[in-house]
Amino acid sequence: MQKNFQELKRQLAELSETINKFESEAVQLRIVELLFDQTRDTKLALEEGAAAYEPGPSRSRRSEGAEKPRPATSRAAKQRGADSLPSASGAVAALAKLVDSDYFSKKRTIGDIVKQCQEEYGVQYKSNAFSGPLSRLAKKGALKREKSSEGNYVYFK
Repeated sequence: MQKNFQELKRQLAELSETINKFESEAVQLRIVELLFDQTRDTKLALEEGAAAYEPGPSRSRRSEGAEKPRPATSRAAKQRGADSLPSASGAVAALAKLVDSDYFSKKRTIGDIVKQCQEEYGVQYKSNAFSGPLSRLAKKGALKREKSSEGNYVYFK
């Protein structure tokens, strides 16, 4: 265990500079999760009991199937109300509806998008649920992106 930990620590130290180049903490976290999953999957394949191993639900396994809505059980979820969804659920779909409409005819910040979703769909999303999808839409050319005078990104068509 100690040897594996030291090896993993050395590898992460080598990768840290590359990982830290990504501005989004969500992207950085996802990369680290993928590295840990790859390491874990390789180790499990080598173990004798690997065929009997059944992983529990985790955030890194979303690609294997659609994520099922979870019941609102946390304190924050209870404060939002029973009709709300977890933060990232449906954020991409809500964003797609806004892109298809004329909402982005004016320059909008992520804060504006969060507020619009709250008003229009009745769901309070976290701003980080939109940062990755907005970046991808800007790279694809579906939206344009520039920095405002306050230093925030604004998105528009």
